[in-house]
Amino acid sequence: MKIFFKLCTLVLASFLLFTSIPVAVSAAYPGTQEPAYAKWGRLAVFETGKRYPDYDIVDYLYVGRTLAQNGENIERFKLWIRKGTSEKGVFVTITLTPNRVFKSISFQETDR
Repeated sequence: MKIFFKLCTLVLASFLLFTSIPVAVSAAYPGTQEPAYAKWGRLAVFETGKRYPDYDIVDYLYVGRTLAQNGENIERFKLWIRKGTSEKGVFVTITLTPNRVFKSISFQETDR
C-alpha cells in the first residue's frame, strides 16, 4: 500500500512539475513565407538609403498595392528618416510591369 501511494505521489509531482514549465515556441516557423511585397520593401529601403545617405531610416510602413489602368502594379511604402534633429517622411512608389518586373521608382518627401 505504501508503494502505491509513493508511486501516485511521484506521478502527480512529475505531472505538476512538467506541466508548469513554459515551453518556448518559435515564431519563425520554417514553413512560413514572407509577404509578396517584401522584395519591393527591401528595394525601397535600399534606394532610400542611397538617395538620403546622411539620414537614418527609423521607420517603415507598407502602404499598399494598387493596379493601374494599364495593368501595372504600384507598390507604395512610407519611410521615416532622421538626420540629427531633422525628421521627414518619404513616400516611395515602385512601379512594376503586369508581369511584376521592376519598371521605375519615385520618391516624394512629406513632413508627416
